[in-house]
Amino acid sequence: MAWRRAKTGLCRFILWLVIVSAGGVVIFNMVFVLPITSELSLLPHKIEEPREKLTRSATLDDRKRQYIAGKPSGARYLELEIYASKENVTLTLNGKTRVDQSEMLIRGLNVVVLNEVTGDVMSSRWYDTYESKADSDFLVNHLKGLRRGRIICFAIKDDAVMQLSKEAKDYIATIGSSFINRLQFRSTWAFVVQRINDKLFVHAESFQNPSSGDEWARAVKLRTWVKLLPETNEKCNWADTVANRRRQEFCDVYEGYGDVCKCEEPVTIELNPPPFTDGSRLQLPIAVMASNRPYYLLRMLRGLQKVEGLDPSTMTVFIDGFWDEPAAVTRLMGLKLQQHAGVSQRNARVAQHYKRSIHDSFEQHPNANYLVILEEDLDVSIDILSYFKQLLPVYEKDASVYCISAWNDQGYEHLCNDPAMMYRVETMPGLGWVLSRKLFKNELEEKWPKPHEIVDWDMWTRMPSNRKERECIIPDISRTYHFGGKGINVGGLMQALYFEKHAINQEAHVKMDPDKMYKENYEKEIHHLLSEAKVLNHTKTPCANKDDFIPDTHGKLYVFYISMEFPGDFKTWQSMASCLRMWDLDARGFHKSMWRFWLKKNHVLVIGCPASVYCSYKPAEIKPLYIPRIPPVPR
Repeated sequence: MAWRRAKTGLCRFILWLVIVSAGGVVIFNMVFVLPITSELSLLPHKIEEPREKLTRSATLDDRKRQYIAGKPSGARYLELEIYASKENVTLTLNGKTRVDQSEMLIRGLNVVVLNEVTGDVMSSRWYDTYESKADSDFLVNHLKGLRRGRIICFAIKDDAVMQLSKEAKDYIATIGSSFINRLQFRSTWAFVVQRINDKLFVHAESFQNPSSGDEWARAVKLRTWVKLLPETNEKCNWADTVANRRRQEFCDVYEGYGDVCKCEEPVTIELNPPPFTDGSRLQLPIAVMASNRPYYLLRMLRGLQKVEGLDPSTMTVFIDGFWDEPAAVTRLMGLKLQQHAGVSQRNARVAQHYKRSIHDSFEQHPNANYLVILEEDLDVSIDILSYFKQLLPVYEKDASVYCISAWNDQGYEHLCNDPAMMYRVETMPGLGWVLSRKLFKNELEEKWPKPHEIVDWDMWTRMPSNRKERECIIPDISRTYHFGGKGINVGGLMQALYFEKHAINQEAHVKMDPDKMYKENYEKEIHHLLSEAKVLNHTKTPCANKDDFIPDTHGKLYVFYISMEFPGDFKTWQSMASCLRMWDLDARGFHKSMWRFWLKKNHVLVIGCPASVYCSYKPAEIKPLYIPRIPPVPR
């Protein structure tokens, strides 16, 4: 009996010791892990189960509140919770979940920046470092541009490691991450950090690696408390000007615009571009189509500062949806703004946005016969309006012209050469173009796709039933550059493969010869070129003989013939386009089954036979090249 009593007492002592130890751990975590400025926050945090299996501890929450209540009077804290998984990323602030309302994909690394005084969200961006190598650089630039004091929250949705560069990982490690270099493909990760003056405060960090290579890691969820500061950590003393008042108003609310909001020598936000050489400006309405990509919009609008002949008073930024941040960017630049509620979804929503914006532009400018349409993800050349201005008389007088576009689908750096050269094409490139009131009001507006029709507006405008054998005029060297790798139709990989290597004209005061673009004159030009062109060696092909299919000459004129049984038979063309690293997803930029471009600084014409009327120039002994459809060539 004595032995049993001793054993029972020993058990009670051990149980008491466990309870005291557990309580000590809770108190330790409550005091040292939850508050900021703790070295222990660098230690691994508990990896939580997925959301549906998570439960909050009322007891622990009560103790946290008791702890916070016991802090010195006036101290304010932000309760912050991050959930990251394959399917979702959420940020909860003081019990209120922030849900990303954008229709854009948020796969990759999500970065949310909070104000250190109010706890308000100042920036919410995502970087698709699963697909896009370029996004790693954008991420680092974004982080480097943040003001000191901001609370930075990171979370992975799906995967963010595949294309995350070593430079990006190293930078994230320098701002306090202990785990960034331990992440694997399909890892989940969440991280909260803050830099106050020159000191880093890691508030929380958690990660989970997958159990096998073909699975995603389990979700992670971390909770922490961040002490809010009594005042902003970094303030700027800009000169008191109208522009700087707009700057101050914007930078007090939004983050991630380092060049605009930095204290020392911020970039100008004045939109005061130079006039044309004769002192005039183009008096046409300009519509900038925008959505919820404010950092794209700012880049685009600031690019207009150099455009000759621009009158900012003719511009309106049309935003699809009542998004605050792109509206603030528009006001920052001092431009007119119009927002309307989004109609339908995805591609159909974009189509309705274009219709409404075009309609409103013509209504607001009743005397304008033409409208310039730009987009938020386009850089524009210094002479884009000069290019449009020189071609407007042709558009007005030649009924066979469908539009004037600033974009050449085949205008890659290695395929274009002459800033004064123009083409007529049977497709509608868009990406910076001029539309006539007559075409829109008399034809397109009434039959524009309805909200329930899921169709791309630009593909719709290219349809033969709309184009009616009319053509668009395009430049050899594009006057716009597409930089947007985050959109409904273009992701980071497609941007890298099909848009990144496009050229944009850098020359000012380019004198065009617009008379060549009249229908009859253009035919005379093509016949003249074909009569002068040297026929290439047809025992070679651009795919099998990439290095020497085009001779090593400069400034010469060449022609070759490819198999094309009928208009619309693009099998050989698309195979050849893949080999030449051109646009090969469909056929674009052709005129009567003929294409024009440059190779090795030589002007080259490609004729599809027997489909083209120009096949009469083909020597009898020449057999058109046939290239079977091949898989896309790595670019």
